[in-house]
Amino acid sequence: MSKKYPLGPRLLKAREASGLSLSDVAGKTDLSKGFLSRVERGIVSPSVDSLITICEVVGLSMEDLFAPPVYQITRASERQRAVLPGELIFDTLLTSSTEKHVTVIETVAGPRGNGGDALYSMPTECEVCYIASGSIEFLLDGEVLSLGSGDALTFNGTTPHTWRNVSETEDVRLLWILAPALPNPWITGAIAVPRDQ
Repeated sequence: MSKKYPLGPRLLKAREASGLSLSDVAGKTDLSKGFLSRVERGIVSPSVDSLITICEVVGLSMEDLFAPPVYQITRASERQRAVLPGELIFDTLLTSSTEKHVTVIETVAGPRGNGGDALYSMPTECEVCYIASGSIEFLLDGEVLSLGSGDALTFNGTTPHTWRNVSETEDVRLLWILAPALPNPWITGAIAVPRDQ
């Protein structure tokens, strides 16, 4: 099975990123706007010479044009344990531990499970807490917020916070999305920064 590269969408993205219109590219390549449009939509394949010329104009290297997509699958059975502050909780890392742009962690908290009594902060600019199931009480720098299944809270991770499962009988499942990614989220104590008392 041969690999199919999405040349058209990549050329379109590069053209838009460079701030060029189809007319601009047509004028610099002596190719028609209609032909360039069909190339970007994947309807026609340009010759090698035309492809090189288009890439030069839109500022896209041939290496990037043909680069395979970068991805990593985290199988449920192979998740690494993450260590967030708290009691009666189990944290697993959904993203790769080497991911530098975002960290996603799933927390399952038993009845009365919590993020600990002390407020803590995370070394990240944006933190999102998504309640996949159950209900929690979230303490954000002194303000108490009630969050239920399907709710999401977005805040700066450096803001002191903690949370607790309000149920005495049901588990709660949370997703934490943090950007940029946390350093070493699978090592105990590497991500929690307790608030100074």
